[in-house]
Amino acid sequence: MDAFIRKELILNAGKSLENVAPHCIKLLAWLLDCQVEIQTQQKLLKLTPNLIESMMKATMYLFECHERFGEALAERCNSHSFYATSSTLAERKQSIKELCAGIVKTRKGEAHAALLHLMHKPFADVQPAWNVIRELDWAAMRQPAAFDPSQMLTTDLLQMRRLVKRICRLSTQQKMETALHRALELVGFSVWLCLFREPRHSNIHADCRLLRHMICDMLAEGTGPCYGFLHNMYLFVANPANESRFWACLDHARLPGSLIAYLIGYWNIHMPYLDQDDMQITADAPPTASVCPPLPLVEVTFLTHLLLTTRSPCREQFYQQLRPHAMTSQLMELLNKVAFVYS
Repeated sequence: MDAFIRKELILNAGKSLENVAPHCIKLLAWLLDCQVEIQTQQKLLKLTPNLIESMMKATMYLFECHERFGEALAERCNSHSFYATSSTLAERKQSIKELCAGIVKTRKGEAHAALLHLMHKPFADVQPAWNVIRELDWAAMRQPAAFDPSQMLTTDLLQMRRLVKRICRLSTQQKMETALHRALELVGFSVWLCLFREPRHSNIHADCRLLRHMICDMLAEGTGPCYGFLHNMYLFVANPANESRFWACLDHARLPGSLIAYLIGYWNIHMPYLDQDDMQITADAPPTASVCPPLPLVEVTFLTHLLLTTRSPCREQFYQQLRPHAMTSQLMELLNKVAFVYS
């Protein structure tokens, strides 16, 4: 990236939007990777002067391009989230301050304060926002932040974004599917919840949208690692404190319907072989061909119960799709029987 920035980042009067947009897309992705690494590996990561200089030059180039091309650039790069917080002078100062704070909080980062102060002068000659570096309290920046109860969510969000970028960089759809299948089994549902809540203006929205549809397709068809994904979902919602976050992700256009399709498919296959007294699937049940390895009965029963509670945003949708099925009355009987356990 150092060589790319030195050789390619030249912005003159002859440059058009078509010329700079590919560079901006590349820089935005790279800066996001850098920010994720800094935030997740802060105490271990040791930055080099060349990397710091490249990060500052990349930020300056992005500011300058937006100054020239405005909203058209943000639209072309799908980078509204970046430019929405760095359009005005005050916003750019805040972005620069956050960049510097991240740098000095890394391993031995206090040594970079002098470099940042030295480098800001030629930058400020072009963009006055860089003068904010003169006002920074480096010692205060190094102080550990107070505990933030939302930090766990932030960690999940960062993990989700790294995961999305890694999967979507793979060269073929088959490789992407294989990586996604493995991730669905290994990664907790709180991370996938962030995937379904990633806003439209995010610069990885297109990749998130692709993975969301891949997950929903697997659920609706009962293929892939549905077992692991729904098991992790069960572990998440088994904690009542997580219910509101779970309901929030169900405003996605496809996720509720896909979950319902999986659950209906499960009950259609297993209900005829369910011993409700022992709460077990009998031994004469046929092997599942259309539904991937089934969840434990207690888990699928709880998820079904949860989606049919009065608090569920997809309750009516679930009831409507259940009505045509012969097993519906048996399912309602089962849920009524176990309702006291979940109340």
